[in-house]
Amino acid sequence: MKVANITAANWRADYPSDYPDPQIKQPWELISFDNNPIDYMNAILQDSRTSFRYDNRKLVGTGHEPWWISEWLDYGTSGREPYMGLTKERGPSPGDLSPTNKDGYQVWAVGFYNHSGAAVLGDIFAEPCNPSLPVALKFPFDTVSIKFLFTDASTDEVNYLKGAPAYDALIDAAGSGSTSLPVEKRTKQPLHLLQVDIAIKDSRAADTGWVFGTFAWIGPPKGDQLFDNLVPVSLQWGNDPKVYDTNLHQSWTNPALAGVTYGWEKRPTMGFQGRANGPADNIRSSCLSCHAASRTPRSTLGLLNSRFNMADLANTAKVKDHVDTWFQNLKGGQLFQPAEPATSALDYSLQLEAATFRMCRACAAGDLQGVTPILCRSSGFYNRPMCSAPTADFARKLSLELTPPPRQ
Repeated sequence: MKVANITAANWRADYPSDYPDPQIKQPWELISFDNNPIDYMNAILQDSRTSFRYDNRKLVGTGHEPWWISEWLDYGTSGREPYMGLTKERGPSPGDLSPTNKDGYQVWAVGFYNHSGAAVLGDIFAEPCNPSLPVALKFPFDTVSIKFLFTDASTDEVNYLKGAPAYDALIDAAGSGSTSLPVEKRTKQPLHLLQVDIAIKDSRAADTGWVFGTFAWIGPPKGDQLFDNLVPVSLQWGNDPKVYDTNLHQSWTNPALAGVTYGWEKRPTMGFQGRANGPADNIRSSCLSCHAASRTPRSTLGLLNSRFNMADLANTAKVKDHVDTWFQNLKGGQLFQPAEPATSALDYSLQLEAATFRMCRACAAGDLQGVTPILCRSSGFYNRPMCSAPTADFARKLSLELTPPPRQ
């Protein structure tokens, strides 16, 4: 989408061809994530403080920041907008962000990988229009991902966002919530930084290989009004499988935020039964459980077919079924729902799941020209030998599928 008078985001996709030396200790590796979660999380955040800043109503980098974005997240009705390269995410339900937040608010986000993770993207996208995925993708230890999430939610309803600086973005009409509208209908609107997610491939997380955490922007504004306002919300290094109550051992939630980001009727905990999650995320889920389902093609369960009725928390059979389905400890290379065939298990990367989905849909819609990418044929997304303009009926069907389901 071309828009006049916009200086478009120019995030890096010039992926490094080398991998960092795994023997070099990173600062966070000297901190215990389960015994000292706040210091661990802040050590991760420190690694990005010199790379990103708030400037002229935008999130910007230095131009040579050691952080890279994924290919193919620009395509589709939830694809990147130009100001900051944001993609549309799940919109919060009423009561997710505060006791009074209404329905229809939007969340838009942009995520990055550090050098270790970006080197993996470079291998995958050596041919950007014909990516190559191993059957069992494994990111190296010390891979870090950071993701900035923004919302148009009213600061009158979400008190901890009062005074937050405004960021400009070209987004869908107010009230659209999770629904993605035609790109040409987008307009320039202000957003506020809601949360920042982190994911770390840490060898000490023995059950999953990953540590996931989230920060919330908590006012009033201070310092740089970006990192200085980020407060740790939760951290998770496992899904506590077969734990059907709140007696968890693999999640930490900041007790100082009780009554701020959680602790009311519709959000008594951050994630399911106290598992780690962020304000923008579904209480039925957790940081790790969502990403553990990453695979191509995605499972028929999708990411939203776990619509557990929170009124059933006292129903032990339903809680057990939900936990046993969604809260597994999977390691890199293990496949969520292995009974369903898949081309690749994606090691907790929903970015890669979305990227491959959108590329294959672009081929099916005729927006990508030439030979059908091998990945699209092997995964069953699109079996014709050449990408080509579809029939009218097929085009209508595709228009309903171009936006992948948002996060659980």
